[in-house]
Formats: sequence, structure tokens, C-alpha cells
Amino acid sequence: MTDKRRRYLTAFVLLALYLSLIETLIPKPFPWMKLGLANIAIIIALEKFDEKMAIEILFLRVFIQGMMLGTLFSPSFIISLISGGASTLLTILLFRCRKNLSLIAICIAGAFIHNATQLVVVYFLLFRNISIMSRSIFIFIWGFLFMGCISGFITGIICERLKLRRERG
Repeated sequence: MTDKRRRYLTAFVLLALYLSLIETLIPKPFPWMKLGLANIAIIIALEKFDEKMAIEILFLRVFIQGMMLGTLFSPSFIISLISGGASTLLTILLFRCRKNLSLIAICIAGAFIHNATQLVVVYFLLFRNISIMSRSIFIFIWGFLFMGCISGFITGIICERLKLRRERG
């Protein structure tokens, strides 16, 4: 790893951690709900560097945050790692079609997959014995997925405003 790449990786991980910390100050309808601002660092890395850096940022942010909060290897850590991984992998796949997709569309899809994966992981980790066939659970699930799309839209607008474009050539 070159010295320049190491410095950028460190800066992006710190940016992701800082944005994640800022999110805790934003009022939200549920305590666990976040806007996903830390994903801005991943989008910048994908646009300016490569897929490997985006994955490194995700894993380093999740592990460092887990150590800082004392949640390393707890259910919330596992949920964050798996859903963040699924979201980042989808974002990487969509970035391969970047000419045809806006950052807003990519961020919305990433946020949707993040929330959908979270719901599945939470179900299997914590609520396996609970029936999910009730109307109130369905309303919660669709509301949660919709809020994820809204947060992805907000993150996408922020990324679009940054006017990120990879210099080709």
C-alpha cells in the first residue's frame, strides 16, 4: 500500500466515523435509525479510488466504531457489519453502471438493501420465535424500508452536491 493511499484511507475512515458520530446528534423517529451519512466516505472512495478502498473503509469503520462503543461482536455489531457489507457490495455493483445511474439512485438502492438486510439479520438474531405475519409488523417493515429510501435520497443529494467525478484517462 502506498503512503498516499494509506493517508487517504485513514482520512476516509475518520470521515466515516465523524459523520456517524454527527448522526447521533440528529433527532430521529427511532433510536437505531440513522441517515447513513458515513456512506458518503464510501461513495467518495468509489468515485475517486477503487472498490477495495470502499470495502476497507466499511470494515475499518465498523470495527473501530465497535471498539469505541464497546459493541464489538455484539448483535448490533453483527447487524452493522452484515448490512453494511451487503449495502457496500450492491453499491459497488451499481457503480459499475455509473454512466447510467445517478449517485442519488445508487444511494437509495444501497440504503434500501442496508435496511432490508438489517431486518433479516435482526429477525434471525433476535426474533426467530415471533410471527412476522401481523399487520403491525408489515407496516413497520414497509415504513422502515421507506425511511431507508428517504435517507438514501438525502445521502445521494449530498454526494451529488459534492460534484464527484473520477478523472478518466
